[in-house]
Amino acid sequence: MSKTIYFAYGSNLDPRQMALRCPGSHAKGAAVLKGWRFLINERGYATIEEDPTAEVHGQIWLLTPEDEAALDEYESVDEGNYQKKVLKVHQGGGEGDSMVYIDHRLKPGKPQPSYLQGILYGAAHFELPGDYQEELARWAG
Repeated sequence: MSKTIYFAYGSNLDPRQMALRCPGSHAKGAAVLKGWRFLINERGYATIEEDPTAEVHGQIWLLTPEDEAALDEYESVDEGNYQKKVLKVHQGGGEGDSMVYIDHRLKPGKPQPSYLQGILYGAAHFELPGDYQEELARWAG
């Protein structure tokens, strides 16, 4: 069975959430998306936008087809809230393609209640760089 390589940078960083939402998924290590910037948009959810001076840290997950379908539903892909793209991510000195969910709305906003806590928990759990965790925490306002 083929697995999808998925780069999580938002609430899907939280391993507790992924265990419930995608029980067949497996964490495969931290990775970096270069040339993109993290933001919380006007809907109060995480997305990324192109920025050649920035990078987004996250976690690689291997998803079963069932897990990917569950995430597509959660991320409201059919309703147009998130789009799936394949981008190059850097992991362990190498580079590879990874599926990423991106919301096209890029106007900054405030996070939905308790939404940011899951992102921060995942960032700490997967030991993303401390300065990046601080950058994420600034979205709390």
